[in-house]
Amino acid sequence: MDQSFHRYTQPLPIEEARREFPATSDFIYMDVANQGLISKTTRTSFDAHLDLRLAGVNDEHSQLHNVELTRGRFATFIGAASDEVAITKNASEGINIIANAIEWRAGDNVVLCPKLEHANNVLPWLQIKARHGVEVRTIEPENGMLPVGAVTKALDERTRVVALATVTMVPGFRTETAPIAEACRSKGAFLLADGTQSVGILATDVSALGVDGLAVSTVKGLMGLYGSGFLYCRRDWAERLTPTYLGRFSVDLGDAPESAPIEQVFKMRTGAARFDVGHYNFPGLIAADASIRQLSDFGITSIDRSVRELAARLAAGLHDLGLPVAGGRPGTHTGSIVAVGDMSGLGGAASDINIGSLQAYLAERKVIVSARRGMLRFSLHLYNTADEVDHVIDLARRWKKAPA
Repeated sequence: MDQSFHRYTQPLPIEEARREFPATSDFIYMDVANQGLISKTTRTSFDAHLDLRLAGVNDEHSQLHNVELTRGRFATFIGAASDEVAITKNASEGINIIANAIEWRAGDNVVLCPKLEHANNVLPWLQIKARHGVEVRTIEPENGMLPVGAVTKALDERTRVVALATVTMVPGFRTETAPIAEACRSKGAFLLADGTQSVGILATDVSALGVDGLAVSTVKGLMGLYGSGFLYCRRDWAERLTPTYLGRFSVDLGDAPESAPIEQVFKMRTGAARFDVGHYNFPGLIAADASIRQLSDFGITSIDRSVRELAARLAAGLHDLGLPVAGGRPGTHTGSIVAVGDMSGLGGAASDINIGSLQAYLAERKVIVSARRGMLRFSLHLYNTADEVDHVIDLARRWKKAPA
């Protein structure tokens, strides 16, 4: 990754960061896993484009140039090459692109853990099963974690895809991808990860992860807008896959203009850009570019360090109060998300904690968190502070002591 993007290596300039996010002066915002805040810089980044649209001025040519710059910035941010990145609407589209680009045969299989995945990393595989007679091999979580041994054991010569998340939506644990990647390579399977809960928050390098594909939405950790995202697809895999949909931006017309007629023979763009279809969401990509510049300027390694330290502090504090913290005390599983609640559905301990009551108590005191699958989820980003974490722990202590 280009270290010139990383202005800060020690420590994160938190006050400078918080000034960019006005919402932090009104709330303790611990809900980036649901929706990221946008900064003042990101908010104003697309004004000039919209002003031109309002005035009837067409800036399409310059915006198409900027799309390619943003593609490169996405790539650099995750340690990839520009031609390994496709522009998408969201992670869901990216997952579907890969799912439908593989030449499936009856008897093939895909491996995943539905209880840990967002619905949009489950539904495409169920559709593939129905259409092609593919087996969906489901893995059960163990104490909220994806059991690496069970995943690798499930693979065989007919495994085409292993689908997982770099960080699960709940309970928010980091996934150990390297041994799964090695097993996938040995079987010729595609390792596809949903990176939406980690990219922009935790330092991400696709080579270190070992993934063949990484689908990302910009609305969470990248703190952009809805309807914008990207898909990383390793170059050698991209060249072997056939897009289900084709559009003007999927094919290479050389120096011909965008409106040039299409002949009977066409050439797909090299690498992942063949998965680009219709026109681009210019405001969404402008916002994503502005946000990723800021994140790179603050330094993703500094953000990663700060967030993981705060998450560990929060997990330890809530655990010491006797609350059912997923994963117990912080460890290697801890990333940017801390979850509290009933783990029985995720292979862990049952709990009768009233998370609705705790969430309401916190909301009344201007702490924003979200509930998912029986758990209360605290998700952190660069603007959160140790004082906020300690205040939330103190509020949880008061809630425990309050009359039912």
